[in-house]
Amino acid sequence: MPPVDVLLMIYALGDGGSERQLANTALSLDRSRFNPHVASVREGFQADALRRAGIPVIHMPLRSFVSPSAVRVARQIRSYIRENRIRLVHPFDFTLGLLAIPVAKTCPGVAALSSQRCYMDLVPRKYRRPLLVAHRLADGLVVNSEELRRDLVERYSYPASRIHVCHNGLDTERFSAAGRKRGGDLVIGTACVLRPEKNVGHLLEAFARVRAMRPGMKLLIVGSGPERESLVAKSEALGLADICTFQPTTADVPAVIREIDIFVHPSLTEGLPNAVMEAMACECAVVASRVGGCPELIEDGKTGLLTEPGDIESLTASLASVVANDQLRESLAGAGARSMQSFSLARSAARMQEIYERVLTGSGLNPEAARG
Repeated sequence: MPPVDVLLMIYALGDGGSERQLANTALSLDRSRFNPHVASVREGFQADALRRAGIPVIHMPLRSFVSPSAVRVARQIRSYIRENRIRLVHPFDFTLGLLAIPVAKTCPGVAALSSQRCYMDLVPRKYRRPLLVAHRLADGLVVNSEELRRDLVERYSYPASRIHVCHNGLDTERFSAAGRKRGGDLVIGTACVLRPEKNVGHLLEAFARVRAMRPGMKLLIVGSGPERESLVAKSEALGLADICTFQPTTADVPAVIREIDIFVHPSLTEGLPNAVMEAMACECAVVASRVGGCPELIEDGKTGLLTEPGDIESLTASLASVVANDQLRESLAGAGARSMQSFSLARSAARMQEIYERVLTGSGLNPEAARG
């Protein structure tokens, strides 16, 4: 039987958690069972990797939902579904979900999966109600943490039976401690998109408070985004300019993370943060906020430390404990890396395949029949 054609969609194919997860899913699906296609509005380095693997990537020239381009893109999606015998459409972000889910549901014999990878509070207010409508139109909803599942059920009365949890997959060969060097000056750092909800300013403040505990300590902040200039200014105001380095987003994330001994993720809100998973896999001692799926990744005190979100005192105390205690730092790093073996790409892809087949069956589209 030929594989089932599925269309995975996202706004951009550059850096970012959802972008990496879509690319990882497309690259890891069993090609004997599923034939992935990818569509995006903006391309990036992920598109090159997908094409090298023989996965078609199409461009959708969407400008806004209130422009003629939205109608043209809707027609483009519908035509692509028909011409390529797509049997399942799965947008990975709300931007494409708002458009793709209604279009897919007008195509006979096509199932649609929606996605929620962050709290609804992070979705622009004007899109929240339409997104909830799209979620209900879909044949199911994929979330990346149990906490997001609970939130959708309790706050938005979404049917629990239609929510599928698929934890993010991690390339445990690429993200590992291989090549890590120990013994130099202690490096504290983070890697994220520099947006307000990532709360990187608290990391700067906490580092300023503990910097005197250990001579030679450095701070490394990796990422790009709208907060960069204000964070640079804050680091200078705190007297950290000489020991704080800002590095823009890079495609070689593992190499950068392996430079960090203590990885701090002080975010105010999360789904299931790829950055935390990647840092743990690279044997960083991780200090992260107790938000979203972080408690699903970290066993507090054993595989990392959890702090109260937005609480600078809690963050400073946890950071100070791993700076001062070499044994604790090494123990957290080792245990964290071992725990990430259960979040492999293969396991995540297998779970997503299971969801796809369940949705196809539940929609009256038997996967075996669809392959024929």
